[in-house]
Amino acid sequence: MAPAVNEWNPKQVEAVPPVNPPESQSNVASQGDQARVLRGLMEQRRPGIIEKNKTSHCRTLAVCSGKGGVGKSVLSLNLALALAQSGASVCLIDVNLALGNIDLLCRLNGYWNLSHVVSGARSLKEIQLEGPLGVSVITGASGLTDLADCSEAVRKDVLGQMQELEATHDYLILDNGTGIHRSIRQFVTTADDVLVVTTPEPTAIADAYATIKSLSTIQSLEIQALINQCTSDDQSEKVFQQLKKTTELFLHTGLAQAGQIPHDMHVVQSVYDRKPFVLSHPHCPAAESIFRLAHDLLERHQIAGQQNKQESYFPRLWQRLLGEAA
Repeated sequence: MAPAVNEWNPKQVEAVPPVNPPESQSNVASQGDQARVLRGLMEQRRPGIIEKNKTSHCRTLAVCSGKGGVGKSVLSLNLALALAQSGASVCLIDVNLALGNIDLLCRLNGYWNLSHVVSGARSLKEIQLEGPLGVSVITGASGLTDLADCSEAVRKDVLGQMQELEATHDYLILDNGTGIHRSIRQFVTTADDVLVVTTPEPTAIADAYATIKSLSTIQSLEIQALINQCTSDDQSEKVFQQLKKTTELFLHTGLAQAGQIPHDMHVVQSVYDRKPFVLSHPHCPAAESIFRLAHDLLERHQIAGQQNKQESYFPRLWQRLLGEAA
């Protein structure tokens, strides 16, 4: 009789010996070349004026992780900036539960947040921060979950402001909290694209699988895995294949590969300096990987734009928020 197959066990993760990260290829496109390529994709993808509150050309990407310390917020910020270099209008929304730090990473002070919009103390325009390259930064998105306890008039007002925000941007990037807490799960499962970030550490992989498992019940959701802080392409591929095989075996669903971000000391330095590495070191290996990720996202958006448009993100989110509250 064949031995029983057990579900994910982090001890089964094969240790991969560290190697020196590969040096950047001399023929890698310059920052200007990368930006021109991304802008070209944006011009091909950019549609006409949308009918307000009906359908949306804005693409929503939820970035999440199973545990903290895997670089999720740093990657969200730098991906937003890479997209902005293409000419896209990008809004970066911090959905962390009282632990958001997106504003700190780019020398901003996000005292006012979405909870103040829900309470009526501030409007959405008043809490928006202007980040590098014109990226809009909004903190405290988890406060939207309080709308379930608000009056219909308040819900309608806040929804109108959020839809206006969506209508004026090409991308919404949601930097979600670690794990899939019930209070923020709706933000992830409503997004157009979901990116689960992990590192090669066994605990990070196990927690990433737990996150994927909690999201796998949403049939229409395509989950992508991004392997961060890799020491080699081979290590990244091994980690992804382990996640993919386990996901297919036990969850009976697919897992897409978003790519990998190499271990790069420029990333660490950028956090200390509070200056995103795609701006401070645009030619470093990590920045090159972020530009490739942005390029892939633009291509996916271009293909999606040729298909049927869907309802705006925030009305879909409202249905989930109010549905769970009921």
